[in-house]
Amino acid sequence: MRMSPFFLRLLASPFILGFPALAQAGDVSTSAGASAGAGTSFTQAIGLFNVFVGIMLTVALLTYGLGFILWLCRLGTWPTYRTEAIKIMEWSVVILFVLVVLLAIVQFFQFHPREAAWTVSVIVGIIVVWIILYLAAHSGGKKKDEHA
Repeated sequence: MRMSPFFLRLLASPFILGFPALAQAGDVSTSAGASAGAGTSFTQAIGLFNVFVGIMLTVALLTYGLGFILWLCRLGTWPTYRTEAIKIMEWSVVILFVLVVLLAIVQFFQFHPREAAWTVSVIVGIIVVWIILYLAAHSGGKKKDEHA
């Protein structure tokens, strides 16, 4: 029994879409491995983060689907416990939005490193100035107890 190339591609496409590293495994050149450095480890860390966020997005979508199915199953029951299903769906939507924002931040750091470094340095500078002002405002002014 021989399968046509179309069916082989049809069967292999979920694996290629699910594992992009396997799809590009043959494209790695030997010269790129020799010049691997700190940039490669940062890129690998970003890639791992993207994989974990993708897994968490999948779990959040499945959780939303579970909450919706639970909400539908409890449609005609008394007393209805549909509020629990609604809370599950609310939390899954919150998780989805947080993960989308995290992916946007990672993409910003990945594609605009100069602007990202400037933004982080400004934020760190503001935090340092706030800490200095907070400590200066709360450090002095106490009167010494004369009876001690």
